[in-house]
Amino acid sequence: MDANSQGAAGLLRALLRTAALFTETGRAVSQDHFPHVRWTPVSDLGGHAVRLGLELAVLGHEVVFEIRAWLEEDRFTIEGDMVLDGEAVQLALPPAATSDVERFTAVLDRYAEELTAPARGHVGMLIESFARGS
Repeated sequence: MDANSQGAAGLLRALLRTAALFTETGRAVSQDHFPHVRWTPVSDLGGHAVRLGLELAVLGHEVVFEIRAWLEEDRFTIEGDMVLDGEAVQLALPPAATSDVERFTAVLDRYAEELTAPARGHVGMLIESFARGS
């Protein structure tokens, strides 16, 4: 396998890992807070861009955890965030750009972890806040 094929295979494995992590997180948060939370995966692989994440419906509100990545002029750019009700950014991960596939996959893994690790806590706080009427 040549270097380009190895890079493409590594990139595909990283994207699949990220999608699986968001799926596992969505299921776990939904089960932890049943029946107050429903989840839907975010998955859009179109052209030179990718969106992966999860959307949680929490007591009439929507929380979206999402990573966006794209290829432009031989450089990968990645960013991520957690957004409440399509407006309030609760967590923003800064854009990172690189032409190195291994560095890109490392950032992808780190961003996926940074978004999913606190998901249960964020949802728990939102449920408490919404229940108090804040």
